[in-house]
Amino acid sequence: MKRARDAALWAVPLAFYVWMFWYGSRAWFQQDDFAWLGQGMHISTWRDFVEALLVPQAQGTIRPWSERLFFIAFYEWFGLDHRPYHLWVALTQAANLLLLQSIMLRLTGSRLAAVAAPVIWLCNVGLATPLSWLSAYNQVLCAFFLLCAFRLLLAERWKWQWAVFLLGFGALEINVVYPALAAGYCLLFARQHLRRALWMFPASGVYALVHFAVAAKPTEGPYAQHWGPSMVPTYLDYGAMMLGGGLVKPGWNLPQDAWRWVAAALAAALVYLAVKAWRRGERLPVFGLMWFSIVIAPVLPLREHVMDYYLAIPSIGLAMLLASLLARWRAAVVVVIGVHLLFSVPVSRMTTRWRFERGYKVRALVEGMERAHQLHPGKLILLSGVDSEVFWSGFFDRPARLFGLTEVYLAPGSDGAIDRHEDLGNVSQYICSTVTAARALAVGRAVVYRFDGVQLHNITRKFYRTMPPESLKMRPEMVEVGQEAFARDLGEGWYASDGGWRWMGRRAEVFLAAPSKAGQKLYVKGYCPEPWLSRPVVLTVWGAGRRLGSVSITRATASFEYTFELPAELVGLPEMKVALEVDRAHRPADDPRELGLTFGQLGLR
Repeated sequence: MKRARDAALWAVPLAFYVWMFWYGSRAWFQQDDFAWLGQGMHISTWRDFVEALLVPQAQGTIRPWSERLFFIAFYEWFGLDHRPYHLWVALTQAANLLLLQSIMLRLTGSRLAAVAAPVIWLCNVGLATPLSWLSAYNQVLCAFFLLCAFRLLLAERWKWQWAVFLLGFGALEINVVYPALAAGYCLLFARQHLRRALWMFPASGVYALVHFAVAAKPTEGPYAQHWGPSMVPTYLDYGAMMLGGGLVKPGWNLPQDAWRWVAAALAAALVYLAVKAWRRGERLPVFGLMWFSIVIAPVLPLREHVMDYYLAIPSIGLAMLLASLLARWRAAVVVVIGVHLLFSVPVSRMTTRWRFERGYKVRALVEGMERAHQLHPGKLILLSGVDSEVFWSGFFDRPARLFGLTEVYLAPGSDGAIDRHEDLGNVSQYICSTVTAARALAVGRAVVYRFDGVQLHNITRKFYRTMPPESLKMRPEMVEVGQEAFARDLGEGWYASDGGWRWMGRRAEVFLAAPSKAGQKLYVKGYCPEPWLSRPVVLTVWGAGRRLGSVSITRATASFEYTFELPAELVGLPEMKVALEVDRAHRPADDPRELGLTFGQLGLR
């Protein structure tokens, strides 16, 4: 009977996890997943591999285990089969649940608390996204390192604690808070070990300095940091979301902000119970509050980027608090837990179901594009019927490049169905111009498919009949320089296409539509190999014979994007010739060409 009881102790949270995240653990790739999946395409040497792991990406993050190695290795082994990825996430989370159980059993000696803590944690809205969206695996893996290091602290395995703590920096920046967690525990329970905890602060300090040195520092947008009094309401918002779920389940006859009232009532009840427990000499409820406050602190400056998945690790503190109170204040705490779960569980289930259903649509679109590419190799593929949700979750990060398809765009006129998020990217670069579509369709170099949310339907003939005849004579506003569909818009000075990019010599020309309104700018996107930049390369740009400006390409800007002001007098012209000129070119030893810069895009914005 004892063995059966012990087995149930460890099995109940795992079984609950399977039930709670059945849909989320089957969600297909979406959003940032495709950017991480494509990392291996740029790896050909060991140096490339090391750079892929360690070079700062995204907002200057360095997460070699959770975003780099995870996606590189699994894509190499399993391709676009999402099941092994989710299995690995599930195994990591299972380890987290077992660690949390072990911690609670060690701290309370209560089997009830050891079972309740991981179950309560699983119900929190903060875990719904990390356990359903593979790009948020960093939250799950960071939780593992923090819980593992903390469990080693309880066991007084100091060297192993240090090793796990340092490895945690490769999962997520939040790992920097571990010394504060360890010090908080020692202050409350083991002051004789406080000095050992304090020695870890310098390691976190060094990491923080390195991170701030390489991280992006935007002054506006969602990732702009706001240090000051605004962090207090952000803290309260996260606390309310953690307790009340963040929204009211559709169909409930309640005001939309009822979850905030519930959260306020639960917060008051928890503070009352924690104070009462403190007076009885019980410190664990207060440590639970400390855990939440310490772990949520690093994201409080991001007041414009309040996200539910930032609660994944802080909500462990809530689970500790409620489970520790449950042993003594059972009746009152059961009511608090019941109300909390009543609001949080439906939201978590809705989130995982939504991720699953959205992934289903994305999979249908991506696999449909792959099939269209197989049926029409070498042709430009145009898509209609792609709505805003599918665009931002399944088309924006260009998943088609994973199977070698670079010439795929939304059909002309599709921009009306896409919501604009300028902080994420420019929608216009994903939409084929009417001119380009008409040219390609006229010579049989393009096909058009309509997406209905389940599959793609070939509508090439029907779509071509709707194209205005005069579009064949027009110039495009944006040119994908490396794509053959735009070859007729290129003047002198270009070499053959090179995988979506194209090299110029010392001087090259592009023909574009003239600006249709004042304020439009010329946008150029290109690259120069860093070894060639022992001294800067100066790029000068002309538009319709007028000098628009010059920029210096250095090693810091080897992969460059620039915009140039366009004179108002160019508005209304039938077309505009853009000339690009570099002050010097390079002739590689194994290439007879004289190479200046390579370009990807050039056009109006």
